[in-house]
Amino acid sequence: MKEYDVLVIGGGIAGSIAAKTTAEGGLSTLLLEKEKTPRNKVCSGVQLKYLEKIIGSSIPREKLCKNQLDKVVITTPNNRRLSGRVSLLNFWRSVFDHWLNSMAIGKGVEFLDDNSVTDIRESDGGYVIKSNRQEFFANYVIGADGLSPNSISRRTISSEAFSDKITGSAMNYYFQGDSGIERNSLYVFYRKIFSNLMFSWVYYKDETLVVGTSSKENLVGYAESFYDYIKNEFELEGSIIRKEGYVTHCLEGICLGKDNILLAGDAAGLLDLYRGVGMDIAAISGNLAGKSIIDSYEMGYPLLRHYEQISSGLIKQIKRNNLRQEQRYSSDVSLEESLSLYNIIKGRIIMSYAQIRNNFSSLEDYILLPP
Repeated sequence: MKEYDVLVIGGGIAGSIAAKTTAEGGLSTLLLEKEKTPRNKVCSGVQLKYLEKIIGSSIPREKLCKNQLDKVVITTPNNRRLSGRVSLLNFWRSVFDHWLNSMAIGKGVEFLDDNSVTDIRESDGGYVIKSNRQEFFANYVIGADGLSPNSISRRTISSEAFSDKITGSAMNYYFQGDSGIERNSLYVFYRKIFSNLMFSWVYYKDETLVVGTSSKENLVGYAESFYDYIKNEFELEGSIIRKEGYVTHCLEGICLGKDNILLAGDAAGLLDLYRGVGMDIAAISGNLAGKSIIDSYEMGYPLLRHYEQISSGLIKQIKRNNLRQEQRYSSDVSLEESLSLYNIIKGRIIMSYAQIRNNFSSLEDYILLPP
């Protein structure tokens, strides 16, 4: 049985960044991914450019989609259209995550894909981690394997972490053909008839149009309704080439870990429905989880307490945003008011301030964008 200082479960953004961080700190690190890579992931793959600062590297142009997004068009419950120029990163998660895996490998991380973790148990002051292929031993474990019913890390920490009912879901329809959608624009729809969870989205990735939405229940109903609206509104002529969905049964709440097992990204419940993006949170929390282990290893800090302390600013923002989301989605009136001209201008001013402040802040103090 091969031994490591750190074993990271999940080869997505949080896992790759966490593994890279611990390897850079001199710890022997193994990164396990359950799928054969490159692998698909149901995710927007759209993020503000500050993600590059968070991951510590510019994304090579060839890893991005051919069509660049530089405009956002928002549709309100009252069918008002708001638009503005915003430079966005646009990538397929299969390509982007594979590149992050390569970055981690370049820092000394051992990476194994097609290894699905089936069991984690304490042993000799550390953990024995069993996959579908072999067993490993590690002093520390970072769970970054998301919130699907098959995610092992959060379930290991709490057997009551999941419900029999669906607590959140999302679906993308991938369409090829002609449309009235601008290829440089991200269309965001804040309309409760299309999503009762956050918002719906339409944009191009290369030559493929992505039409997606999210909901707490009846996902197929919301997705079909939204697709029919987009098909008529933007004169789609072509066909859907595939559909991809994501469902979680995880109960709400943030859990950063237990003993020497830390959780990062979605696995930790670090979900921000107000902004509707999680890749920046995944990268930040992956970095902070790795940093916490290095600090604990080198300076004897109590691991989980230290992780909770340096993540407190991030958690405070997420909790605040989720409360704001609950309030804005309480009715169409409150949702429309949140998108008033006053609030849009106020948001732009706050964002400008946040961008300047982030240039001089550590990841522990980063302001999530858009704020």
